[in-house]
Amino acid sequence: MKRIFLIFSAFAVACPGLAHGAMAIKKAAPVAAKTTSAVESTGSLVPSVLGLVSAVKSLDAKTKELTAECIPTAAEISFVNNTIKEWAKTGASTADEAEKALGMKRCEVPSGGYAHKVEINAGDDSELVCTDWFGGAGNTGMVWEKFPMAAKATYCADGSFDCGNSQKKTVSNIYNVFNLIDFGTEDYTPSEAKMASQLLAKIEKCSDAKLSAAKRAMWGEFLVNTISGVGQSTNTGAIMQSVGSISQSGLGGGISSLSGLATQLMDK
Repeated sequence: MKRIFLIFSAFAVACPGLAHGAMAIKKAAPVAAKTTSAVESTGSLVPSVLGLVSAVKSLDAKTKELTAECIPTAAEISFVNNTIKEWAKTGASTADEAEKALGMKRCEVPSGGYAHKVEINAGDDSELVCTDWFGGAGNTGMVWEKFPMAAKATYCADGSFDCGNSQKKTVSNIYNVFNLIDFGTEDYTPSEAKMASQLLAKIEKCSDAKLSAAKRAMWGEFLVNTISGVGQSTNTGAIMQSVGSISQSGLGGGISSLSGLATQLMDK
């Protein structure tokens, strides 16, 4: 018995946890995963940031670049600028309010500043592009003085100032400027209303400006009837896409049904 007691005592000394009736198991401390920051992995954030900025600017430029069917004609630009004058006469907006609504500051000189800024910035930075405005002979002292003017400009896609036609791109602020005007069909002659409706349809297709719900409702059928005449040749897919867009935007305009609209557009 004494011998057994000595053996147990020796074992207890070697394994002290048994003296308390259990063996304590100690967990290892958790190991924190090491994270590597962008700075540690690349040495600098600059390359990543510059790459992102470049990509965004490239995308921005592509969205602003006008396709052939969206490039405004001289007649369209003249129409918009004459209409801006008439709109100014109504007192619906001041020149400063129009400038703010357009989101584009006036250039230092009345004419040519827009084209110059577009060219030197290669059309990809709207914050540095300004708008032409009514000033100088025939405009000084008139109610439309300093109101924004519609214009178009070209730039070289390769960033140079002397490139071939294949590298030249065209941009314009005509659709944003025209979108400021809140005239309805009753404010135009029939021929003017046709031109206005074509420009309104182009606003949806060719620019980042959007028609307000009130303007859509005001123009109704006029705007719907110009959709098939804007852009490339109309096909069934394009027609149904237009019909879907009209349905979602609430352009009723007295049309009895969407199927009737589709048939109408296919006949054109």
